[in-house]
Amino acid sequence: MRHLIQPPGPGEHRVRGRDCALPLVEHISAYHSLNSARITWHRHRRFELIFVLDGATSYECRDGRTVEVTGDRFVAIPPRCLHRGLHDVRTPASLCGVIFDPRTAAARRNTPFTARDLGWLTAQFATHALEAHPMSAELHRQVVAINHLIRDWQAHHEAAVATALRLLTCNIIFEAARQLTGAHPVHGKVAVDAALAHLQAHFHEPLPMTELARATGCSRARLFQLFKENTGLTPNDYLQRLRVTKARELLADPARTITDVAFATGFSSSQYFSNVFRKYLGMTPTQACRQR
Repeated sequence: MRHLIQPPGPGEHRVRGRDCALPLVEHISAYHSLNSARITWHRHRRFELIFVLDGATSYECRDGRTVEVTGDRFVAIPPRCLHRGLHDVRTPASLCGVIFDPRTAAARRNTPFTARDLGWLTAQFATHALEAHPMSAELHRQVVAINHLIRDWQAHHEAAVATALRLLTCNIIFEAARQLTGAHPVHGKVAVDAALAHLQAHFHEPLPMTELARATGCSRARLFQLFKENTGLTPNDYLQRLRVTKARELLADPARTITDVAFATGFSSSQYFSNVFRKYLGMTPTQACRQR
């Protein structure tokens, strides 16, 4: 395997830990893209935390394990785990990544952590690795803030920005680990599973959200709440992403026209189909056809 360390991709901004005097961290990254891209095989010697603010992505490991991470969720990937994107990053997407190692000798420098804290962090992320977890409102706020700080650092290498980066990075790592200590019951999982099954079976049909609510036995408002809590997406956003994914598969067939594919995947017109396709994949159906 030649590519073991993932290089920065288009739309990605990175700050190295050594540049902001934080040995605990290898680098912190902020990623925003309007173009779908598949993440290639890579691994790190340290833990990798991936926070998805919007959009979605999924990872597969060499040992066969997979994990789906949608908006407002995060995942910890353990050290030396060879992994890649199972599918394209679904766009538009905003992600934040922190690669760090609580086990290094200098990990405590410029952090509020004790040796015991670092041991606890290691245990939490190792125990709950490769599981998608919802972000609390506070963790979400911190991840949004650090995305802005990363861009500030690249524009102005100021001491005040470096200090803020160190503090906020430590807060994010700690808050993510703290969330893993409590149970995260999947409320309404039966209703959400029923909604997902209904969307998969009927994505090609006109599908009002009131019909989806009836199929799950929930009110429309309750279904939206449960669906968002358990998938990080609204039902309509999930449906549009599903339709676009299916459409891209059909467009690989030279015998299918764009209009044919639009109607086959539940879109009311080829123009609407083109607008939604571009929104989520960063290209038009015509451009996708050229990639056949």
